[in-house]
Amino acid sequence: MPSLIIRALIVADVPHLDRIDANFESDRFLDLEKAVDGLGATWRLIERPLVPPFVSTDYGLHGDERPALIERLRRNDGLYLAAEDDMRPVALLDVEVEDWRKAANVWHLFVDRAHRRQGLGRQLMQRAFDWARASGLRGIVCETQTNNWAACNFYRKLGFQLSGIDDHFYSNQDIAVREIALFWWYELD
Repeated sequence: MPSLIIRALIVADVPHLDRIDANFESDRFLDLEKAVDGLGATWRLIERPLVPPFVSTDYGLHGDERPALIERLRRNDGLYLAAEDDMRPVALLDVEVEDWRKAANVWHLFVDRAHRRQGLGRQLMQRAFDWARASGLRGIVCETQTNNWAACNFYRKLGFQLSGIDDHFYSNQDIAVREIALFWWYELD
């Protein structure tokens, strides 16, 4: 009998979400070439090897993000799911409605390293697509960084399209440290 279940996330789960190993390693990144001419700017992303590979060590739900997640759970105006294996949290999906643009924003999608490449992330996102359609939303937006190649590739394979780049989102050294925010959009039909 399979021990993996996907269920609604509840406030009592939040203190245990740090048990999800959401860290990642990437041997590729999307290098940004940017040219600015007056009010015009051009952007070009090029897949390049990352030597040495980028290894995250603190990726996941940070303490300062927990109160915001708890507030979203209490408002209950989004889709909040947890996956657990033998009662241990192994995935999180945190999606909030942005009424002003009739879209869903994926705040967090974490899948534990030991549970990746088994379809769990795809199952969670399929639930988000179904929920967003039933909610009458026009699309889903998410953000990731250029050095998280697996996440970029995952969203692209699901049908998301790159919709924005912000080279000052994380710091003023985003280009130098090869960590630039990418925004993805999934059009609902």
